Amino acid sequence: MSQRIEVINYLTGLFKTIVPETHYTRNNNKTVVYPYQTFTLTGEPIRFQGQGFYIDVDLFDNSKSDVGIEKTLSAMVEFFNGQEPFNQLTDSFLIQISYNSDDFVPTGSDMLKRRNLRLYAKFDWRK
Repeated sequence: MSQRIEVINYLTGLFKTIVPETHYTRNNNKTVVYPYQTFTLTGEPIRFQGQGFYIDVDLFDNSKSDVGIEKTLSAMVEFFNGQEPFNQLTDSFLIQISYNSDDFVPTGSDMLKRRNLRLYAKFDWRK
C-alpha cells in the first residue's frame, strides 16, 4: 500500500474517534448526517524517512445554533492541542500531530455552519 493511502486511512480512522462522520475530500453520502467533517492533505518530504502533511479539516453543522459546530471544533482542538503533541507509534510509522489554527468560514446561510481547522502531521516511516 502506498504511504499516502496509509496516511489517509490512518487519519480517517483517528478522526472518526472524535467526529464519527469523517470523510476524505468530500461527503458523498446520499443522506447527510450532521455534524460531519472532511479533510485534505498537502504533503512535503522531510529529511531521511519522514514526511510531513498539512491537514485541512472542514467541519459542518446544519443548525440555527452555533453550539454543535463549536463543540465539534473544540473536540478536535482539544484532542490535538493538549499540553503535549499527539504522538502514536504503529508498526509502520511514528506520527506526531499538532494543532496549527482554526477559522470561521462564512456560508451565507442561517442554518449551515462551517469551520476550518489546520493541523500538521509528521510521519517517520519505520519500513
